[in-house]
Amino acid sequence: MSSNISVRSLVGYLIKQSQHAVRTSMDQELRRLDLTTSQYALMRAIDETPGSSGAELARLCFITPQSVSELVKGLLEQKLIERTSSETHGRVIEVRLSTRGREQLRKAEMLVRALEEKMLVGMTIKQRNSLSSMLRLCVENLSKMDGES
Repeated sequence: MSSNISVRSLVGYLIKQSQHAVRTSMDQELRRLDLTTSQYALMRAIDETPGSSGAELARLCFITPQSVSELVKGLLEQKLIERTSSETHGRVIEVRLSTRGREQLRKAEMLVRALEEKMLVGMTIKQRNSLSSMLRLCVENLSKMDGES
């Protein structure tokens, strides 16, 4: 690769720049609901994968299990989640969204969807689908590399 190519034109750099812009915008929007992006991600993961372990939730949210524990503590204090005994494993404690948590998640999802729509302004449906497919392929390609080492 030529050293004359600006780092700002590299796809990986543009992905990181996009990720940073999305995260900054999400933080700003979710602050209106007294939520962080990490709390929102954890609430989504809890809602979508009931009964998941802390380690599973951490993987889904791109954070450590220790961070999950801290986030759970905060969400419990805000009464956005509740602990319940597992229906299948009596001694296992699971976290679930509370009624208030489901309502907050619904509001947060509306904000996040509106933000994504702003990000994609000017793209046709075909371009949006193409972008999604290409990004998924990038993730798959790098995941294969991880498996090789």
